[in-house]
Amino acid sequence: MKNSIPVGPKIIEYFTDLYGAEWAARYCDYALTEHHPFIRVNRLKANIETLRPFLLDNHSIVLTEVPGVPDVYAVSDPCNVLGKTTAHITGQYYIQSLSSVMPVLALDPQAGERVLDLCAAPGSKTSFIAARMENTGILVANEIATNRTGILSFNIERLSIINTGIINMPGEWLSPRFSEYFDRVLVDVPCSGLGIVHKKGEVSNWWNEDLILRLAQTQYKLLHAAVRMVRPGGTIVYSTCTLTVEENEMVLQKIMQKLPVVLEEFTLPVNTHKGFTEHGNDFTNEELSKSKRMIPWENNSEGFFVAKLRKTDSMPTDTQAYRKHRSPLSLPGRETIRNLGNKLEEYFGISPDILKKYLIVEKSSDLHIAPIDWATENLEDFNRVGIKIGTFDRYGTFIVHTNLVQLMGQFIQKNIVEIETKEGIKRYLEGGTLKGFDALGNIQAAVSYQGMLLGSAVINKGILKSRFPRSFRTQAIELT
Repeated sequence: MKNSIPVGPKIIEYFTDLYGAEWAARYCDYALTEHHPFIRVNRLKANIETLRPFLLDNHSIVLTEVPGVPDVYAVSDPCNVLGKTTAHITGQYYIQSLSSVMPVLALDPQAGERVLDLCAAPGSKTSFIAARMENTGILVANEIATNRTGILSFNIERLSIINTGIINMPGEWLSPRFSEYFDRVLVDVPCSGLGIVHKKGEVSNWWNEDLILRLAQTQYKLLHAAVRMVRPGGTIVYSTCTLTVEENEMVLQKIMQKLPVVLEEFTLPVNTHKGFTEHGNDFTNEELSKSKRMIPWENNSEGFFVAKLRKTDSMPTDTQAYRKHRSPLSLPGRETIRNLGNKLEEYFGISPDILKKYLIVEKSSDLHIAPIDWATENLEDFNRVGIKIGTFDRYGTFIVHTNLVQLMGQFIQKNIVEIETKEGIKRYLEGGTLKGFDALGNIQAAVSYQGMLLGSAVINKGILKSRFPRSFRTQAIELT
């Protein structure tokens, strides 16, 4: 869909001063062009060898490699169903712009590390970090806006990401608790959005220079907190989806003057330009050339700014009082874990030994699953850790969540129910019931369609009751 809102005069004036009239005119033209879709294959659940023919044969979606960019593909979607396939709702791929994967490539997270995504919602970069970490280690996803943690949780569950814990706090509050704790921190800050006007034309209606100066103050505080939370020698990546100097190079300049960090050289597999090394009387710093600007039309994507910093020395612990909240999380007892293992074996033939690879976390009556190396000493900081796998009801029955079926599908040996009709699977995806399963008895089941495990169900007296999550049902699905 094309943006129909023309670029406002204040933005044109700003870019004319910064880049010149010809550049500003090109920016205005691009703002009214069609958005080019890309997807990122979720390597935790899929691979391109099977996903590509599925999308082509069933939905006429063509995927084209982006040279040098792992897991990311340009998309031709003539039927406009990219966000409506069963492969999408089961988290096999994520719709994400080409530019927005670049901060994660710069961060280069590794398996087993401790990583923080300081401004995480909606989860685009969080989920890519998790995939690069191979679902291991500790990934903390912080989001200040309570109304955005829902979409963050949704994407984490849909993509079967278990190594992530969610915190809902102002980012600058976290440094006393996580002083020099992380190996890497991504600081993808809230910004004025001048890199995405072709997607969000409304930016032109409210953009002004007073706004960017206020945003720069917040951005500085967040980056300052991030430096405090990374260990000496650790990596911080600072990124925005805007193209102003005030929110990019000037924030870095201020941080570099006050904190023990240096900018590092790095490369990205897209067209980039060096950051500005001077700007009037505001700064002159050749080191800023190590940062990178992405111009939207040069990559058929969004405008972005990315900088990579390394912390050179330790800092005193932040003395500011840490503000905690009452967390609903706890660790279940051994009896609960033993019962869970027995139920998984009974329902699906999954060996109880599988659970030795995981940490089980209790949230109210729900059980969540995380990697075994998750640090349990700080559970009180989190709204949630890992993803929900089910609930023990008052009768001792374990009600299996769809997440468990999708996460452990490779280990399921029995009680897989194939629904063969579009009408049947449509009812399942809508949370309904299906008749005709008398021969199966009363069981917890894993539901499959066209050989793809979709989720869980309960069969009782021949009636299959869908356990497809309510949050997943909000998306329209095109069946083939």
